[in-house]
Amino acid sequence: MRSDHALLLSLLVLSGCDEKPSGPPPSRFASVKKNTQASATAFCDKSYPATGATSKRFVPPALRAFGAEPTKPKGWTWLNVWATWCKPCVEEMGVLNRWREAFARESLPIGFELLSIDETSAQPALEEWSGKNLPGPISWIRSEEDFGPFLDALGVERSAAIPIHVLVDPKGMVRCVRVGAIHEQNYGSVRDLIAL
Repeated sequence: MRSDHALLLSLLVLSGCDEKPSGPPPSRFASVKKNTQASATAFCDKSYPATGATSKRFVPPALRAFGAEPTKPKGWTWLNVWATWCKPCVEEMGVLNRWREAFARESLPIGFELLSIDETSAQPALEEWSGKNLPGPISWIRSEEDFGPFLDALGVERSAAIPIHVLVDPKGMVRCVRVGAIHEQNYGSVRDLIAL
């Protein structure tokens, strides 16, 4: 039984995205580490209600011009805050792609958007990434100075490391924020949140 689990885990790891990060991280993010604490029941680090005094409307950050303007999905939006140099961010792209396909099979309305916090010099790497099979279109935050206020609006510490995942409901309200990488076993928790 144990060897079956090990084999399944090996297959899941090998089937993920095989892209490698490009370039070194900017000094502000040099300490980004992969989140090894996984829990299927505690996916969200921050949860917000749909209405009321503690609810949060999603306010997108200022963006650079890059690629096509992302279209607003009819249902939920999954915003993945990432960078080309962030190894955990790159490693989870395969998981996000599989989840996007699984949500579609279950008729759960959710669109993915990848918000890059790369520096200006990373434009060639981002252009290369935009031609790959990604879970959603890439948007690009205007500057590092815009990142802090964006985190403030999400209720996340400015020292938080990426990847950061934000789930926005169809009415534009932030419902869940996760700081750190996602894991295959989190799928059920996310599905349950979206299916509410």
